[in-house]
Amino acid sequence: MNSTEPRSPSTVLSTTKIYPPLLAGALVLGTLVLHFIVPEARSVGWYQVIGLLVVALGAGLSCFAAALFQARETTRNPYGEPTALVAQAPYTWTRNPMYLGLATALMGLAIFFSSIAMLLAPVVFIAVIDRMVIPREEETLGRLFGNDYADYKNRVRRWI
Repeated sequence: MNSTEPRSPSTVLSTTKIYPPLLAGALVLGTLVLHFIVPEARSVGWYQVIGLLVVALGAGLSCFAAALFQARETTRNPYGEPTALVAQAPYTWTRNPMYLGLATALMGLAIFFSSIAMLLAPVVFIAVIDRMVIPREEETLGRLFGNDYADYKNRVRRWI
């Protein structure tokens, strides 16, 4: 294929690199702008405390899961080569606690701001991560860890 020929959508998706924390940050900024542009999509109330608790829960889960990778000296980069298969809690009840934590924090921000517009952030985050990032990671893990990863994948759900 020469550089003037259009690339197919599947080629673009398979070569596009998505970095989950950057995606989450961009979604926060984008939906926060929507939140302030559309005043009907927000209100103020006691939900702010609940929202902060949900943000803290999500951020804590994501950070704890990332710390386990660091302790095992394996990459947290979704495009890197892992050196270990981490299968201890919270990886015993979800294969993707870092992503689940980020999605939970995004949901907490939507709750905090009582914003219907900001509910787009966790929905888009989950859809993009589930369709564009996780499949590549699963392929890499299957290639590197074979039957151990296949057994793990059969025992533990992708999200919850």
